[in-house]
Amino acid sequence: MKSTLALMIVFVLALAFAGCNKCEPKNELNGMVKKDAIVRVIKTTVSGPQFISAANEYDTEIEVSFDEGVTYEPVDFSKYSVFALPTTASCSSGYNRNVSANDAGQTVTYTVTITECDYCEGTTTIPNWVLTTKVPASYTPIFEVN
Repeated sequence: MKSTLALMIVFVLALAFAGCNKCEPKNELNGMVKKDAIVRVIKTTVSGPQFISAANEYDTEIEVSFDEGVTYEPVDFSKYSVFALPTTASCSSGYNRNVSANDAGQTVTYTVTITECDYCEGTTTIPNWVLTTKVPASYTPIFEVN
């Protein structure tokens, strides 16, 4: 009886620890990224990394929502900058988007760190648009994907 109980306890513990290795990707926004902003760009495909500090630097209007997508308005480039860094990853992925400025070096770095899970097949490509506080147009952009 004692050995049966001990085996059951070992089995339950093994199941509990096996469940701890779940892959649960999440999305995060860090650094200068405005966390309450949703960027929308209609009728365009992003062909590469973008650092946009003025409306005339992009071929279509860029809009932003600060109310979870209920309403959109054109980005006010006197207050904000916009970045995009297209990535391709598994269909179950999480993205940590971070923008940081180096004022001494006059650079701005947009890093997207991807957490991929292997429980689905296929890939997806996303542009990773983000809105940030204003970055001077003279800064050199650096784009990184981890």
